[in-house]
Amino acid sequence: MLIATIEIFITRVQMNLKDSLQKVPVTHVNLSFYIETEKGTKVHDVLDKMRASHRKCALVMDHGKLIGIFTERDIVTKVAGKSDVLDKPIDGLMTTSPITMADKFTVVEASRLIASTPHRYIPVVNDDGVVLGTVTYYAIIKYISDYFPQEIYNLPPV
Repeated sequence: MLIATIEIFITRVQMNLKDSLQKVPVTHVNLSFYIETEKGTKVHDVLDKMRASHRKCALVMDHGKLIGIFTERDIVTKVAGKSDVLDKPIDGLMTTSPITMADKFTVVEASRLIASTPHRYIPVVNDDGVVLGTVTYYAIIKYISDYFPQEIYNLPPV
């Protein structure tokens, strides 16, 4: 009886989740996995800010306009073991003109875009180019898992 009730509940949740993923804009997921910094900021200052906020992505701005992205991957490939770059501006190490996604993308469209690129962070922008945040795999997975009550995902495997 309990198993049948749980199966019915899961089926309803899955139907609601599928509908949500196809209709809800990406702005409903947590887009806060980044920091912002201005162009010209020294690399060590960006690293300090990333460390202090526990973020692995920095969006580089020029008076409110997104001009680049600097991620943990850049740290590993461009900074680690190279202390001479720490006092240089972030502009020389960032990825310029990053891929972005519109805030009107649905969660499933965002999932498809992030899966089709090698990037872990994709900035979300509105029609005016204003950055609203960054979408990540983690944010999408968290959004999906929030549909299932703790009692369901703590059940032993059947």
